[in-house]
Amino acid sequence: MTNTVSSIGWFEIAASDQAKAEAFYGDLFGWSFGDGPTGPAYRIAETGGLPGGITTAQAGVPSTYAIFSVMVPDTAAACERIAELGGRVLVGPETMGETGLVFANVEDPDGNHFGVFTPPAEG
Repeated sequence: MTNTVSSIGWFEIAASDQAKAEAFYGDLFGWSFGDGPTGPAYRIAETGGLPGGITTAQAGVPSTYAIFSVMVPDTAAACERIAELGGRVLVGPETMGETGLVFANVEDPDGNHFGVFTPPAEG
C-alpha cells in the first residue's frame, strides 16, 4: 500500500447480502473478491486502484453503507480528536485479529460515517 497518512487509504461497503453485492460491483466495475485476513466474512475487493472490502454491518452502524477510511498515525488519538470536534466514535478503536491494523468507524457532526485506521507497524 503506497498511501500516506491523512490520505484516503481504504473503502468499505456493508451489505445485507455480500454475494449479491459482490456480483453487483463485479459486473458493474469488473472487480473481483477474495477472503480477507479474518476469512470469508470480510471480502477484499480487487479494484485495480484504491483497495477496499465488502462486509456485513457491525453493531451501532447502519445495516448498509459505503464509507471511506483515512490513514492516521494513531487511531485512538484520532478518535479522541473526532469527539473533541463534535463527531462520534461508533465502533473501535479495535485491532483486527493478528494483523495489527487498528481501525474505528466514526461519524462527523452531521452524521456522515467514515473510518480511520492505522496500518500495522512494519518490521
